[in-house]
Amino acid sequence: MKHGESDVDDDLPDDETDDEEDDVDPLTDNVGDTSVEINVEQLIQEIEMQSMTKRLDREAAARRRLEELMEQKRAKKELEDFEDYEI
Repeated sequence: MKHGESDVDDDLPDDETDDEEDDVDPLTDNVGDTSVEINVEQLIQEIEMQSMTKRLDREAAARRRLEELMEQKRAKKELEDFEDYEI
């Protein structure tokens, strides 16, 4: 082996390159070999359902918290009323 020569053989012929830009049709927005069709209406519906579910979860959590606070307030009032009695 001479100085400056690589001991790794190149498997690609000299006339082939790694660029596959020649294979892409410039009139399409396809990036790869396969094309994926997206149903926009269905996608919008799924997003709206997810946002509605999240909103309902937040509302339910807020409702539970308000119920807990109301129960604490009732319990505190009952204890105060109980303390007014002489035993």
